[in-house]
Amino acid sequence: MEGFIKVATVGELKGKPYKTFRFLTKSFAVFPEASGGFYAMEVNCKHQNANLLATPCKGEIVECSRHGWKFNLRTGECLTQPWARLRRIPIQIVGDEIWVCPTRFLDSEA
Repeated sequence: MEGFIKVATVGELKGKPYKTFRFLTKSFAVFPEASGGFYAMEVNCKHQNANLLATPCKGEIVECSRHGWKFNLRTGECLTQPWARLRRIPIQIVGDEIWVCPTRFLDSEA
């Protein structure tokens, strides 16, 4: 699991919409899925690097507090600027631990 860091336990996310963590200058979050799995992605606005989770979400949609860009936190899509997609990062569950690799990005988004 080279490059992976432990960011949470499965129990820490029980009943919560996400758990944030920082790596270097970037903010990331782990989100639970309805299926029981998890996914992780960057949560900094591509415009001026604002933490998108500093403002309340409306379902899966969050609006950047600085300039109003809207993002889908499920898909990573920027609804305001198509080029500004949030990137997912690899995630692994080991027992009750959630590990992510914030230095690599996944090619395809689900």
